[in-house]
Amino acid sequence: MNKVISRALLTMAFAALAAGGDSGWAQAGRASRNLSTRKQDISIGNAGVQISYRVRTGTMDVLWPDGHQLLGIVSAASLADGRTISTDMYATHTVDRDEPSSSGAQTRVYTIRSAGNGLPSMLQRIWFSAGKSSFSIEAELDMDASYVGTRHFDTLVIRQEDPVRIPSAKELRVLHVPFDNDMWFRFASEPVSSIKEGELFSGQEVTAIYDDTIRQGIVIGSVTHDTWKTAIDIRTSHGHLANIDVYGGISAPSGVRSDTHDVIPHGLVHGDRVISPRIFVGSFSDWRDGLDAYAETNAEIQPPLQWVGKLPAGWNSWAAYGDKIDYQRYLGAAQYVHDTLIPKGFGKNRTVYINLDAFWSRLDAVQLQDAVASIRAMQASDGTHFEPGIYWTPFAYWSENLDAFVEGTDRRYHYRDILLKGSDGAPLPKVDGGRPIDPSHPGTKLRTELYLSELRRLGFTYLKIDFLTHGALEGAHYDPAVQTGIQAYNMGMKQIVDGAGGKMFLSLSIAPLFPSGYGHARRLACDTKGHINGNEQSTEYMLNALTYGWWTNKRLYILDPDHVVLGEHGDLGARNVEEGKSRLLSAVISGGMVLDSSPLADDPQARTLAQAVYNEPKWFEVASAGEAFRPVDGATGSSASNAFVRTSETGGNLAVFNYDDKNATTVRVPVNRILPAHPARELTQVVNTETGRAVPVTDGMISVVLGPAESRIMTLTFQTQP
Repeated sequence: MNKVISRALLTMAFAALAAGGDSGWAQAGRASRNLSTRKQDISIGNAGVQISYRVRTGTMDVLWPDGHQLLGIVSAASLADGRTISTDMYATHTVDRDEPSSSGAQTRVYTIRSAGNGLPSMLQRIWFSAGKSSFSIEAELDMDASYVGTRHFDTLVIRQEDPVRIPSAKELRVLHVPFDNDMWFRFASEPVSSIKEGELFSGQEVTAIYDDTIRQGIVIGSVTHDTWKTAIDIRTSHGHLANIDVYGGISAPSGVRSDTHDVIPHGLVHGDRVISPRIFVGSFSDWRDGLDAYAETNAEIQPPLQWVGKLPAGWNSWAAYGDKIDYQRYLGAAQYVHDTLIPKGFGKNRTVYINLDAFWSRLDAVQLQDAVASIRAMQASDGTHFEPGIYWTPFAYWSENLDAFVEGTDRRYHYRDILLKGSDGAPLPKVDGGRPIDPSHPGTKLRTELYLSELRRLGFTYLKIDFLTHGALEGAHYDPAVQTGIQAYNMGMKQIVDGAGGKMFLSLSIAPLFPSGYGHARRLACDTKGHINGNEQSTEYMLNALTYGWWTNKRLYILDPDHVVLGEHGDLGARNVEEGKSRLLSAVISGGMVLDSSPLADDPQARTLAQAVYNEPKWFEVASAGEAFRPVDGATGSSASNAFVRTSETGGNLAVFNYDDKNATTVRVPVNRILPAHPARELTQVVNTETGRAVPVTDGMISVVLGPAESRIMTLTFQTQP
């Protein structure tokens, strides 16, 4: 049978499934007893997606009703004894009866067993949910192979040319997602045609393969994050995709720093059961819907850490004062926020946190206690409540004195004891200037217990925790049960969440994207300041992360767009009102957290800019919804989209940006790119959200003239087409 499934056969197959009932399970139920009408194939699925498993070849093809296809999938593993096994190497492939999943009656799980040829058997476990055009898959080694173990477990690997079929696509693109938000890594959307033959295009945890013009695409990504660092490696041949490998075990040659900051291979995973990462695969008419669905699947497996309080706003000391922070500046900035910014709408209906960042040790114990009391005593006339926040790096050590005793251990451990080691017993090299600490060491656990109890005792209710990727590095961990960096990270972060006891808002700064569930918020992009452009620390850099990472908001974390910095005495602070307002608007559309970090205690320029920039009550109303905007365009390479939209049934908002700080520009947005697809809508009105003035729409195009570094947000009104 031709590997490219004909549209006619595809239509007949899905028509048969749909005839079984609205849920699509009636036919699937019969399939559990007679899983194939042709000896060489096993057919499983639902009305939204079908898998045809080729018994003769040990490969599977995925078929969707819209004509999208993913062809030639196998699962494989590189065992520690040098053997490589792959499902296309086995003689027999059988499928177990489908059973309801623990996820609920609407989810079914099938298990395909590959055996024979003198190889250790391998299982492939596949989940389908009724009514969804996606499934998830994991692989498992048998007991003998599990005891041998693996550092590289391919859940889904394709070794053929042109395995992704999206019939209407003209220019397929692939999405690169970085492992964490450190070192100003960027998201990137790359045309397949521009990836050179033999060149590796790699990303972490998730990718989308899509055509942004028609927006159709396929999303592939990991949804379990308890053991593995998951990579997606892609290669091309003759301008087409030719190899896709989705595997647990991101690694690099010893001594070569990988995208995960590791310098040694991924940990060897072995024991009674070795299971690959579980991978989500789905086809969507809009790739943005696919990433939303991927995030929701992650949230079902590992729910986000819920915050029952109000969305935070406030001030942070880092970009404003760095290591020059002191008692007077801390309280002076707080007073300015209270007296001047709150009346302008800053922090309205929020809890306002006044946060000490690094170098808070410049305040002595008495000053810390007094500062906390002073902040908590502040009350705005509108009832806005103030709370104090602080900073900590649980998995990084900054001193050269390795013989120093570890706090909280009663002098039982020196810092050299708790540092993460390589296989030779030597501490791992520094990352970002800090030495990695082993989360599994008992000295680390005692230190964590002390810090959290003391910070809570002092009265801090917001904790910014930074340099967390240090805790996810591969190494020789103290606890022999910890085999990988991600296992250690889960252990360390769980202790932090438990120690915070639900009494502190946990904001993750530099941190891996996954695993989630250990912070209420996470930096969308780290160390963003106030300039509109520049490869690092700019508004455009942060909005690159929103362009391709909006989907994490609320499903994984509350998005934290980092600090708004105003004035040239702050670190890379906005130099004028237009630049400052663009930085504020970037925070408004990235989930609505607004944390200033301007030198408000004593800098006249920062104060003047703050009064002008934060005088936007209607913008703060948009921010209060806590929603992240989607990109209008997703074909921007490693740059940011210049237009973002949030829509509902009746309307929404459109934000546009000019990233040029020297020249004016006109941003043109086609109306058909921002209308909701279902049900059909038409745009009836566009107004400037700030002024209420109408914005003209001509020939199906919204055109907005923006000055240098300027941005604008507009309110949209829709009505249903007759």
